[in-house]
Amino acid sequence: MNHLLRITLPCVAWMYVGLNVSASISTTATTTASHSVQLDTLYGKEQKLSEVQVTGKTKARLLQEQAYAISVVNLQRYYTQNPTLQKVLNTVTGVRVREDGGLGSQYTFSMNGFSGNQVKFFLDGIPMDRFGTSFNLSNISSNMAERVEVYKGVLPVYLGSDALGGAVNVVTRQKANYLDATYSVGSFNTHRVGLNGAYTHAPTGFTVHANTFFNYSKNNYQVFAPIVDLSTNKVVENRWVKRFHDSYNSYGLRLETGWVGKSWADYLLLGLIVSANDKDIQTGATMDAVYGGAEVKSHSIIPSLRWKKNNVFVDGLSLSFYGAYNIQNIHNIDTLSRQYNWLGQYVPATSAGEGYLTDAKIKQKEWLANANANYIIDQHQSLTLNHVLTSIQRKADERRNPNPLTNNVPQYITKNVTGLGYLLRYDKWNINVFGKMYFLNTSTYQLFDAFKTTERWEKMKAHKEHLGYGAAATYFILPSLQAKVSFEQAYRMPEAIEIFGDGFIQKSNLNLLPENSKNLNIGLALNQRWDSHRILAEANFVYRYTKDFIFKGVTLSADPTTGYENLGKVITKGIEGSIRYEYKNIFFIGGNMTFQDIKDRMKTQTNSNSYIGTGITDNITYGQRLPNIPYFFMNGETGVNFHDLGSKGNTLSLVYFNDYVYRYYLSFPGLGAKASKKIIPEQFAHNASISYSMGQGRYSIALEAINITDKILFDNYRLQKPGRAFHLKFRYFINR
Repeated sequence: MNHLLRITLPCVAWMYVGLNVSASISTTATTTASHSVQLDTLYGKEQKLSEVQVTGKTKARLLQEQAYAISVVNLQRYYTQNPTLQKVLNTVTGVRVREDGGLGSQYTFSMNGFSGNQVKFFLDGIPMDRFGTSFNLSNISSNMAERVEVYKGVLPVYLGSDALGGAVNVVTRQKANYLDATYSVGSFNTHRVGLNGAYTHAPTGFTVHANTFFNYSKNNYQVFAPIVDLSTNKVVENRWVKRFHDSYNSYGLRLETGWVGKSWADYLLLGLIVSANDKDIQTGATMDAVYGGAEVKSHSIIPSLRWKKNNVFVDGLSLSFYGAYNIQNIHNIDTLSRQYNWLGQYVPATSAGEGYLTDAKIKQKEWLANANANYIIDQHQSLTLNHVLTSIQRKADERRNPNPLTNNVPQYITKNVTGLGYLLRYDKWNINVFGKMYFLNTSTYQLFDAFKTTERWEKMKAHKEHLGYGAAATYFILPSLQAKVSFEQAYRMPEAIEIFGDGFIQKSNLNLLPENSKNLNIGLALNQRWDSHRILAEANFVYRYTKDFIFKGVTLSADPTTGYENLGKVITKGIEGSIRYEYKNIFFIGGNMTFQDIKDRMKTQTNSNSYIGTGITDNITYGQRLPNIPYFFMNGETGVNFHDLGSKGNTLSLVYFNDYVYRYYLSFPGLGAKASKKIIPEQFAHNASISYSMGQGRYSIALEAINITDKILFDNYRLQKPGRAFHLKFRYFINR
């Protein structure tokens, strides 16, 4: 966003020809004077000016103008409102965040048809998937961060990762001294506490940064559910009932302390992340399964080290390093010998376990190291070299079934990703080219000849390596009109949870292959300002050609489960667009739309040792749209601010937001009779908020209404989301 920074001098300023006004908010700035400049200033004489205006660009605007297909969300306007980062990101074009239920439920982040682990998440450039189960987008308040960078397709080399479809980088607030405390209370006995702050002692450079949160919800919202007569085990009716076993609580602390601005380091920070959660499990993969005693607990401890220094050895050379060690413990519990229905009634069961019989403790130890070097060759060129190492050791102690060979046997995944990038930049255009090397090593056990006399477990090892490459370019057709194009050959190695499962609802698949994809983005962006008015518009075309696409499916059994598998070839074609109008800081209205056509393009499939024999057969889902993925959705937002209402420096803000998703099928649309197809129905949700800030933003209070019309909403098949809900948020902010 362009901003006008006005510097008004109380006394006359003495200025010379060739005045160069620089500001930290921009690498380029223009100066204008409120008094006309006399001709003699051209010869170096002094000129008195009473006012100087500096027009610059915010960091978010500069990022938006990169060659990458990127959307930047400035979070400052959300500080007085109530949404989590997860809900904020759901307003970005091409992005869909799908929730299984209320606070703490599993969610899937989808971008341009890629979802789950295909999209990576970072906090200040550091992978968030190593931060523990509770330190995620659904728990983090928007008050923790300054902005969110959403990369679609091609990533900058410094975000060293094997992301297939893009990444989200959450950038925390960099102010030296501030305190931001929030408390929110809402429907379904929901409470959220956030405390963010930083302190820096300027003379010594000593600094402390802290982010902490606590969340709790009983999640006892009503659902329209099938009621089973436990004596006959048959559905007798569908009715409204309250969820009775879905409580959730979590907490997280991120603390960093060290020194900044020293001769030997721009910063040297020792860090610690502590996070934990405790979640009741109410349902399986659909609401046909009802649980009254199953739960999942987890906790993580992550010490870390960060260091960076600019101009090391030679001018223009910057080095940085991040290292962390993650100790994560997960406890899955399902041991009750009961069968429940949605009324909370139960009868004794003949066997232990409501769905999956587990009392498993899963221990994961992870090493993460990220080293980056950047060299500015001259004002037009720079080089970046980045390497990321992740190594995961996983053990599962299943106390209810201690006999399998895999019990307490370490399973390993080690990834190495090395990237080299080159940037060439001129006034109207710039281009990035890069290459990446991907390495994956795994070690686990697999069952052979199940239910035969030769049944056995064998140790399996695998090594994969691939070379990726790509480029991104941009050109300013006009000062306000920008064209972008980016292409990459990307690879993604399977994650531990995809291969080994979660020991509960999600099952393992030891035969998963790495995904690879050719990704193309072409777009136009308009940022036109005149007087107090501004229009922002963007349109993008998306193309993805993906092999061995990792897809999450649902098995519709008595106790439904989920699991990941490969699809041989998938092609995605999509268009997305957004438009927004702003008048000063008083009024705004905007919206976006996404359409993505994601189809199975594998004509044949190879069968080996299956019930239909060995050989090549036609793929019956060839040409069909992939199931269980929304393909048309849009949202809109409008708001108005009343400044100096009640007192100078006070602001009343009203915001309305709606969200629409067209219906889509759970299974391939070409299979089975139309009347028997399972669908996720059309969704249209309405939300609104009113907030009032006082004392130049020091105090604020906000009321948020979610799903105002109380519609029955689903993001996933037969997993109903909460109905109408209200949340009240209080904020106290100090900035020095």
